[in-house]
Amino acid sequence: MFVTRKSILLLTLFFLLAFPRLADAQQLYAYRDSVREGYDFLLYVPPGADTVRSPLPTVLFLHGKSLCGTDLNQVMRYGTIDALKRGLQLNAVVIAPQTDIVGWQAERLDRIVSYVNRKFPCDTNRFYVIGMSMGGWGTLKMVHSYPEKVAAAVAMCGGYEASSISGLPEVPLWIIHGFRDTVTAVSYSASLVKRLYDSGLGTRLIYDQPACGHAELARMFYLPELYDWLFSHNLQDIGRPVNLGYTYTEEKMNAAYSRLDPEKAINLVPQLPPYVPDRLSGPEPEPEPEIHSWEDMPSMFDWEHPVFVRLREQWKRNAVRER
Repeated sequence: MFVTRKSILLLTLFFLLAFPRLADAQQLYAYRDSVREGYDFLLYVPPGADTVRSPLPTVLFLHGKSLCGTDLNQVMRYGTIDALKRGLQLNAVVIAPQTDIVGWQAERLDRIVSYVNRKFPCDTNRFYVIGMSMGGWGTLKMVHSYPEKVAAAVAMCGGYEASSISGLPEVPLWIIHGFRDTVTAVSYSASLVKRLYDSGLGTRLIYDQPACGHAELARMFYLPELYDWLFSHNLQDIGRPVNLGYTYTEEKMNAAYSRLDPEKAINLVPQLPPYVPDRLSGPEPEPEPEIHSWEDMPSMFDWEHPVFVRLREQWKRNAVRER
């Protein structure tokens, strides 16, 4: 087969288009079997993430029991990723894992968060956890296990039954539980709140008991104010005080969907993740060579050229998915 330089150029351009840079658009990636002893997860990366001068905050969204399984598309049924699709404006990295068993394990969650921190421009001083129902329980587990990593957290209609409450008083924590909840009794949250206050450890705690049931609290994920409250906290804050400036109202929650601007809705479809070298370990990766002329084109036999390396990584991910 006779190969011309023009055909090489066209082939290379095709490869480059097939692997867009993170700056090109908002991206949603599906990570499967990527983190040993972690979880499969969706990762939202806002536009321009690899060109920002300052690292971005990171939100870990934990779903409830109804979204358990092995189909990552289920994780978009409600929550932060769905809110982004509907028009929520959020300049943050969002991690949305999925578990196929009941309950979240803090150690497994920490592994995927550490993985994302190595690959993407995340500000480790602004890491936040939010969850509902089973995800509310998981949120409190994360705060208990890693108070030195979580800048703030919101636990909705969950609970906490561990004997030790260590870690929980150290983190600005917002607990919300509707008193009409017939799925997860409000007593699960109320008993934890009482333990914290009775121990004199509730100085960083906000507790709301709206007049709603279980499912209605999902609307909170669609409120920009929820994320504004989270982002107002930083691990570097002296004394790590809780922000009491946000006033919760049921009117805001009930109007959560209608307050989103449909013109800002985006079509997020999970894609295969790109090859991204570690940012925090090993030597700095060499910049990808730019192609300005024929002489800059990779040789057809230069299989270690970044263009072909990226193609091989894509083939490997496709092979894993097909198995």
